[in-house]
Amino acid sequence: MFSLTVIATTGERFSDFAPYVASVNDAGTVAFQAALQGGGTGVFTGSGGVAAEVAGPALLAGVTSHPDLNDAGATSFYGDIPGGGLGVFLLRDGQLQTIADTRGPFASIGPLGPTMNEAGTVAFRADRAGGVSGVFVGDGATVATVADTEGPWTRFHGLPVINRGGTVVFRADREDGVQGVYAGREGSISTVAETGDLFETLALFPSVNDRGTVAFAATLRAGGAGIFTVDEGRITQISDTDGPFEAYRGALINNAGAAVFIATPRGGSLGLFVGPDPEADRILAFGDALLGSTVEELASNPVSVNAAGHVAIRVRLSDDRQLILRADPIG
Repeated sequence: MFSLTVIATTGERFSDFAPYVASVNDAGTVAFQAALQGGGTGVFTGSGGVAAEVAGPALLAGVTSHPDLNDAGATSFYGDIPGGGLGVFLLRDGQLQTIADTRGPFASIGPLGPTMNEAGTVAFRADRAGGVSGVFVGDGATVATVADTEGPWTRFHGLPVINRGGTVVFRADREDGVQGVYAGREGSISTVAETGDLFETLALFPSVNDRGTVAFAATLRAGGAGIFTVDEGRITQISDTDGPFEAYRGALINNAGAAVFIATPRGGSLGLFVGPDPEADRILAFGDALLGSTVEELASNPVSVNAAGHVAIRVRLSDDRQLILRADPIG
């Protein structure tokens, strides 16, 4: 169901892509972070030809996250500031804007990386002075708090994911030990899902599309596990462990409403799948033969899917080559 396009590989130009994932916009352009053989790191984009440098050592002291890429061609990422400090940046129309940095109210930026929407609003995690962790949004003019540990939460996980309407979905733990997926918008927060009557545990990386549908993996109190979506408060289980899969790690939902499962089939290996059949619906999995070698590592997260069904994947092969791939649906 998928063909694989090589966007970039380690070798003459690039020395490392790890540990960051790649992102893809609806045009199929892939953005990725890379370390250069000549030194330094940068953000690059490509569609199968020669990758273009978007931000390199001349612009920042280093790029320290995946880049997210929107349909207007803007990118957001974390980076090291020349002279010291960390920042969240938006590169739009050739201009680098600082969204937030550690020279202001933030003691640290991250972990992981940012997400952004078509308006150029960036969602990110950071710690303020005094050890307060939180989820924030910024647009280059202002930064607003979505949620922080001064409220009912003790810890945040994964990526905060922002959609076209400005809703930010995030995974957090409450002070009473409850795990939850929450949605914040314009100063209010609603509960998407929490552990309790139905769910035993919630995976760390929920995703959301522009329609507001949230997808995530979870285990059930009654036993088993699955992939779930929540749309206007309605919970739907779209895959479970009663069938050919034995475990689920996450779900990446795109703007067409299709979900990519990060899952392990019974007797098989962890991989990326787009449906209930581990063979017909497999995109790529650990142990798969690829380019004369074998897949030893792969990574994608909510920024790695688009409405056309493409999936951006970072891969490490058993011969130590690293690849940035785009999985392209056939037909």
